[in-house]
Amino acid sequence: MKLLCCLILFSLLAMFFNAWSIAPAVKQQYPNRLLTEDYGILNENDLATYVGRVNSAPFSEKTSHGFDYWQCFPRDQVSVKFEDLGYSTEDHGWTDTLANMEFSIWIKKGVFHEYAMRRVWLVKDSIKDFNHWHKLMKGEKYICLNGYFVSREEEMRQGKKVIVYGWIFDKIKTKKGCAAYFDGDCDEKKKLF
Repeated sequence: MKLLCCLILFSLLAMFFNAWSIAPAVKQQYPNRLLTEDYGILNENDLATYVGRVNSAPFSEKTSHGFDYWQCFPRDQVSVKFEDLGYSTEDHGWTDTLANMEFSIWIKKGVFHEYAMRRVWLVKDSIKDFNHWHKLMKGEKYICLNGYFVSREEEMRQGKKVIVYGWIFDKIKTKKGCAAYFDGDCDEKKKLF
């Protein structure tokens, strides 16, 4: 009886963990797209995105420039910076100041990942995205970010040397939903591969 209970418990645990992660066959089909555990947030469509346009290579600090990868992080290690730059441009008719947003992820002492936007936008447009991302992240244990690797730099911050991995932001995804830099890139019905 004890053995039967253990087998049932083990089977239930195995089903639970399989339901909350990408199937091994999918990971094998897209082996280089996910650099961390996905915590049940991502699906095959997420990993398959853009594969038809760009062959993803194993991640390398030296050769992965321009390739996009998914990484998932504990929410409490992620901060989002919203910065009103205090100036406008003629391109926008001098109607509003520009804003910059950035995700910063503390990995361990002295190591950060930073996801920057492709460009600055008007504050009124940027605040909508910031609020949407905040709603997606609120109360979540993990979040996933997709982006293009740009650089690995050593910098001095507050008198200490740190390593900063630079990325260009593409998407954020949690169990609540997805938001992308480009409209429509989170549409699950749209085949992106």
